[in-house]
Amino acid sequence: MKARVIIFIAVLFISTFVGTKANAQVVAIGHVYAEIVESVSAASAAITEFELAKKSAQDLSSNLTAETLDLGAITIYSGKDVTCNVVLKQAAMTDSQGNGFTIDPAVQNNLFASATRSNGSQTIQLGGTTNRTNNQAAGLYEGSYTVVFAYN
Repeated sequence: MKARVIIFIAVLFISTFVGTKANAQVVAIGHVYAEIVESVSAASAAITEFELAKKSAQDLSSNLTAETLDLGAITIYSGKDVTCNVVLKQAAMTDSQGNGFTIDPAVQNNLFASATRSNGSQTIQLGGTTNRTNNQAAGLYEGSYTVVFAYN
């Protein structure tokens, strides 16, 4: 009887290894990074038409006339923690006869201190200075200036 039990265990042991199938499992680990970019929009209340004052007789001693302009405001709607830098490029104004002058646009308020901010929105006040001569021809002048918002 002992011999039968030993033979039975030996047959069971051998049949276990003969009929065994091999299984393997592969594990892959990946790292995923994401950056969430908040949406931004801008609304312009920029002034696109203005009239420059004629030079007075007192001002004729200077060859260059500089006059400050109010170019309006641009409101930026964004998330609370979004910051931006504003870059303004000079405007070249010309009339139909080829006469021209330039306007140097500038931000009138400090973006970090006095720009009007609420819930992530901020209003940027724009202004400018004209660079024209004392014998500038009267008439309708057209031109454009570029405003670039660089977000961090």
